[in-house]
Amino acid sequence: QGATEVEHEPRHTDLLRLLDYWQRKRGERIFPRRADLDPLDLAFMLERIALTEVHDNPRRYRLRLVGSWWMRLVGFESTGMWLDDWPHANQRKLASDTYESLLTARRPLCMSRDAWVDEKQLKYEILLLPLSEDNARISMIMTGIGPS
Repeated sequence: QGATEVEHEPRHTDLLRLLDYWQRKRGERIFPRRADLDPLDLAFMLERIALTEVHDNPRRYRLRLVGSWWMRLVGFESTGMWLDDWPHANQRKLASDTYESLLTARRPLCMSRDAWVDEKQLKYEILLLPLSEDNARISMIMTGIGPS
C-alpha cells in the first residue's frame, strides 16, 4: 500500500511536451491562465489531463475536468466532483497531499507513482502544472499522466 514517489524532471514524451507547452503559454508570466490553454493543442493527451480548481477559506479542490483515462482507472466519472466527495479515502488523501505540495512549491511538479491505493494500481508518471488568473494565486492545477 505504500507509495513510492520521487520528484524528477518528466521522462514520458507526452509530459515533456505538456511541460514545454505550459512554459510557452506562460510567456513572461510566472503561471499561464486557464484561458491561455487550448484543448486542441492538447489533443495528443487530452484523455490523460485533469483540471482542478483551487478554492480557499477553507481550502477545497473541485475536479473541473477529468479525462476519460481516470474514469477507466477508478471506475466512475469524477468531472465536477469536489475532492472531499471522492469515495476512496486513500486516493483522496494522496491527491490532496499532491496538490498541497504543488501549492507550496509554486512550480511544476513531476513524480513517478507506483503503488496500490484503495485496491487500484497507480503506476504512472504524473505532472502537475499551476495556473493562475492574476499571476500570483494558483487558482487551478493542470495534471497530466504518462502511463507506465
